Amino acid sequence: MNSTKIDDSNSVVLCGELETTIQTHSPEGTHIEEGFEGTNVDLKESPFLVKNDLFDGLLHVMIRDLPGNAYDFDGEKDVLWEVQIQGKFKRQIKGPIYYALELPQHEKYKVTAFIRLLAKATLSLARTMGHKEMHLSYGGGNELPHMAGPAFHSFDRVVVTPEGETPPQLGNHLPLTESDVSRKKAFSKTGLELDLNSTYTFSAKNRRFDPMQWLVVGVPLVRSFNVARFTESVRLALYEVVEESGIPVEDPKGNLTIIATKKHTMRNTFMWLQMSRKQQHEHEAVETLSPKRRWRSKRKSLKSASSPK
Repeated sequence: MNSTKIDDSNSVVLCGELETTIQTHSPEGTHIEEGFEGTNVDLKESPFLVKNDLFDGLLHVMIRDLPGNAYDFDGEKDVLWEVQIQGKFKRQIKGPIYYALELPQHEKYKVTAFIRLLAKATLSLARTMGHKEMHLSYGGGNELPHMAGPAFHSFDRVVVTPEGETPPQLGNHLPLTESDVSRKKAFSKTGLELDLNSTYTFSAKNRRFDPMQWLVVGVPLVRSFNVARFTESVRLALYEVVEESGIPVEDPKGNLTIIATKKHTMRNTFMWLQMSRKQQHEHEAVETLSPKRRWRSKRKSLKSASSPK
């Protein structure tokens, strides 16, 4: 029996320019309440300041097709964009640290057969790549719709620079180290503990979601699809889980390999990056279409105008 494949790459993308928002930093370095309101930024001006009660540092975003981008992703042609984060933790963590791709909404996401197929394919791909502890939620019950994994296992690179030494420069390739390999293969056995004196540099690459085209590509069973069919906004977030299914988590005592196995019903988000492509009316998007699609759209409009009222 052949696997079902869905290709949505040829559907017309009726969406505007990419809009990017980040969590507004706290000048005093205090706790930031959960919410969706942030600061609009121009990705060409990256990196951006991250400052709150847990983390103080910078967020750097590099997108392959962003005008002016000169970073070549170390020759990895399938990488669509990369996020690098660098800074210091200001206190010990209160719960497991997670890195998530989520939808900025409190409502439970309406699940269709296609969404279930997509989620199954994505989870299968993630687990094949070694991410066996992925957490999936469609939202509701104090959770946002998200797919998340333990942060220190999800990051492609983790560089810990002791106090007094110079950390890597953001915007440069971070080479794979032996510690990265062991962290991926035996995460729970690495004994990673948070060091408040060291500088942490993280890197996460994305090969599936193209924010400039607003497409997901290369997922098993689903060759590609237009994200505009399902959402106008997606958000990357780093957070510590404070409650699981309404029950406060135990103090991890600095252990960075602790995993949250239940619902993330209360959390402290200390970094987020939101990308949005607002829907347009069809007449607003006609000029961005290919000549063939532009003619079809014009013919459809003419036909509608000439039909009897």
